[in-house]
Amino acid sequence: MAKLKSWFEQCVIVSFAILAGVVLEGLLFHWLYGDTLSNFYLDWYQLLSIVMTGIVCGIPTILLLDEDTLKSIPFIVKVILHCILTYLVVAGIGKVFSWYTKLSGFIMMTIIFVLVYVFVWASTIWLHKQDEKKINQALEGLRDEE
Repeated sequence: MAKLKSWFEQCVIVSFAILAGVVLEGLLFHWLYGDTLSNFYLDWYQLLSIVMTGIVCGIPTILLLDEDTLKSIPFIVKVILHCILTYLVVAGIGKVFSWYTKLSGFIMMTIIFVLVYVFVWASTIWLHKQDEKKINQALEGLRDEE
């Protein structure tokens, strides 16, 4: 059940972060180039691709970063493998769903990937810290009752 919860958290965080990245990209183009965004639109399948990316990117997280699996591999190696694997997934889905068509679009997608990756790590760490605080408060409550 914990793996399912972790996978679901990753799906939601990644999907939200990608959507936020797309919005930030639009704002950046508006501010830098005065683009009115009149040509900007998202088709239904592009929104679906964002959700699908969140779902697929949650799988390497469960497989590589779970404490019970691949115990013999150092954590930093797991993180590097995770980053590369998720980047390949995102780049592949981006190519299939035309998130980018030129080199400049690929570079922007890579920048957004890095920002999303950092955001997801920070969000996940924050969520786990909140869980730890709740557990510690519950334990303190039990100790006080004794």
